[in-house]
Amino acid sequence: MYKMKTLLVVILAAVFCTVLAKKRSDDNKVKIAVYYESLCPDSKRFITQQLAPVWRDFRGVVKVKLVPYGKSTHDKVNGKWQFTCHHGEDECYGNKMQSCILKDKSLQDTDKMELIICLMSQTNPDKSLDTCLTQANKTAESLKLKRCASNEQGDNLLAAYGDKTDAVQRPLSFVPTIVINEKFDQAIQDEAFTNLKAVVCRVAPNKPSVC
Repeated sequence: MYKMKTLLVVILAAVFCTVLAKKRSDDNKVKIAVYYESLCPDSKRFITQQLAPVWRDFRGVVKVKLVPYGKSTHDKVNGKWQFTCHHGEDECYGNKMQSCILKDKSLQDTDKMELIICLMSQTNPDKSLDTCLTQANKTAESLKLKRCASNEQGDNLLAAYGDKTDAVQRPLSFVPTIVINEKFDQAIQDEAFTNLKAVVCRVAPNKPSVC
């Protein structure tokens, strides 16, 4: 019994140290939150032309949070979520699909980012899942992700992202809305939209060589 208690203490201490180390590591990263829409031309342009190269070139320097919702609205009617999306029903489905990707525990964070970047580079992100899964060598995930986007799971995920978006600004004045280090600043938003690298280089605690 004593040995079991000792083992439990050791395990808990190891877990605590791991969590603490991760928090310290995250504290030294530039946090980039992007509140966007799957069919929004400005969102597509920002994610593919600004966020993608920064995320790839600043590995270990940035921590990215993606929130696919934008100027949508959500309300519960007769126990079921109802959504109205900025660019119509196809965008609602696209937002749900990307929500399902981002919350899929079987995908690594790198896979999630590459899938989102791939989808946002397509003419029709809401209809391009299989193209991007093939590119990422993740075709086995197709059925599960489509099922998620088409049922209550996808609804709940998108509604949760809607709550996160509304907490920033309701409705968003511009999509994508870019929040750096968990604090919205209009001047930084304007600069990040066209030159995210400059913003990251300026605010990074430890300047990477790519700056």
